[in-house]
Amino acid sequence: MSIDWMISSDSHIIEPPDLWVKRIDRAFRERAPRVVSEQGGDWWYVDGQRSMSFLGVQTGDRFEKDATELVIEARFEQVRPAAYDPARYIAENETDGVRASVLYPSEGLLAFSIPDSALCSAVMRAYNGFIAEFCSEDTGRLKGVGLVNVDDPLEAARELERCRELGLAGAMISVLPPPDRGYDHPMYAPLWSAAEALEMPLSMHVATGRASLSADSGQDGVRRVSEAAFYLQDHFVRKSLGEMIFSGVLERHPRLRVGSVEHEASWIPFFLFQMDYCYTDRPVRGDWHRFADPDVRPSDFFRAQGFVSFQEDRVGIRVRDVVGVETLMFGSDYPHTESTFPRSREIAAGLLADVPAAEQRLILRENAARLYGFDLEALAP
Repeated sequence: MSIDWMISSDSHIIEPPDLWVKRIDRAFRERAPRVVSEQGGDWWYVDGQRSMSFLGVQTGDRFEKDATELVIEARFEQVRPAAYDPARYIAENETDGVRASVLYPSEGLLAFSIPDSALCSAVMRAYNGFIAEFCSEDTGRLKGVGLVNVDDPLEAARELERCRELGLAGAMISVLPPPDRGYDHPMYAPLWSAAEALEMPLSMHVATGRASLSADSGQDGVRRVSEAAFYLQDHFVRKSLGEMIFSGVLERHPRLRVGSVEHEASWIPFFLFQMDYCYTDRPVRGDWHRFADPDVRPSDFFRAQGFVSFQEDRVGIRVRDVVGVETLMFGSDYPHTESTFPRSREIAAGLLADVPAAEQRLILRENAARLYGFDLEALAP
């Protein structure tokens, strides 16, 4: 089986070192993300705190090198130019069979962990303006996803509207909000209403909790290894999705789309089973929400309104009938170390070898096109 072309539902850009210093509101300029050159490489610092070094310097190296040869710190001048030049971005990804991309940040992912809420929002506003300009190179091929701080849902709703006005195709929210303000809290109603009205899908991407780890070269020990491999990632997104479904958020907002990005997919069948089992077979406790339709189940809302971006989950593909084939979207994760670039066609072909052609098209491009507004006819080679 050969793969002709695809849309990547999860790709990234590498932010230029001067992005925030140039663009952030003047009041936050001294605390904005900035790059500091150190002995081992260039590192981002935010409000005096070290964050992470530069990704995008070893795209594809995992296919050629041993894991012990891969690095987590580098200098910006080592970053492949296509990772921050939109014209080159389009051209380089086309060589990999990716005709269009949904764009997420790199350093910007960790903006969600900035403790100061006002600074967090300012960092996100500056990034949203940048990524809109980046995508203006070709809005038919590049669809940006904005960043939204949910600490103040009214402010978040306003920024979501600004993102739509800028031409962005969706927005990210924290995969793990503060524990006393989970997504079952009524305070988020203005955000859900705005996302539904604006037709802006909301993504919960890996590493966007309100307290995420940095990629620090000094990390060591088994605990750090396990965090790098798993970091309770599907636990975070399960918690947030479960809160939204069980509290009736998706029921009250039937056109709201909310999804999981870069958490893979094979955890979903058991998550859906457990939600349904809890709803139907356990005693109702306190003020548990009950759906208006007595025949509906929590899993029905996930399949109707959820979406899942995965990368290399062979098991997830095997259980796609349980997950919902219309929720699944392939993502290359370009240009990060884990990316399938430059072997995306080969990897996708292996993953989907036993999948019917119509389902392949859904997973590789049609689901993403429908969610983010790509014109498939215009994209076709």
